[in-house]
Amino acid sequence: MRATVTIRSGMACVVACASFLCSCNFFHDGRKAFVASQKESMHAKQFTVELDEPAKMMHISRTQTLDCNARYFYEHEVLDRTAEGIETGRSLSQGRPSAHQERDTLFVNGKTYGKNTSSWENAAQNGDASPDWHPLSASRDPSDECKAMSLGKSLGYVSYGTILEEGHIEYLGTQKANGHRCLEYDVKFASQVLKETKVCLGSSDDLPYRVMREDYTATYAYEPVAQLPVPEQTPAPSQ
Repeated sequence: MRATVTIRSGMACVVACASFLCSCNFFHDGRKAFVASQKESMHAKQFTVELDEPAKMMHISRTQTLDCNARYFYEHEVLDRTAEGIETGRSLSQGRPSAHQERDTLFVNGKTYGKNTSSWENAAQNGDASPDWHPLSASRDPSDECKAMSLGKSLGYVSYGTILEEGHIEYLGTQKANGHRCLEYDVKFASQVLKETKVCLGSSDDLPYRVMREDYTATYAYEPVAQLPVPEQTPAPSQ
């Protein structure tokens, strides 16, 4: 009888300990999770990010596509100003800013191109719209980003170096992002310059599928990139 009581007490203790360890996320080591993700990111060669940036004066959404094998980058940006943003941005010389604006940036075949709608409501007067592809002087060559990926320093909006060196990582639980099951971690920093970040790492491949900060949410996909062709350039009229 006494032996039976002892066995039951022992089992109860094991169950209690197991429950305690699970509640303390004993089986989810945040640092190990990011080290594993860092290693996987070093093999990544392309990704697409959907970036959402809500703010008081405007809402910005971006689609960014990068392919390191082809040395290719494309970004489509959509900006929607709030009523307050439109009135605040009004100027005597240019009038009211446009409520909706789109901008495209493309790096392909070693050159950067761009096109955009007008920043101002009176596009005919202010004339800043460029609806056709044209060369840009500022390069958007993704080579530096690709090098950082290959070295395990970062993958888009995930800075592995900073997280592993300065981050305090806490496991939050299972989530689903962009159709993938992922494990979400909260990363806090002692420095006030670095903002708290939530990162959801794929449960099957360790790659990041969602990054959330107070000022943006970035959602990742890793399917092969569909590239835009080199823009046709209209020759300048002869003088």
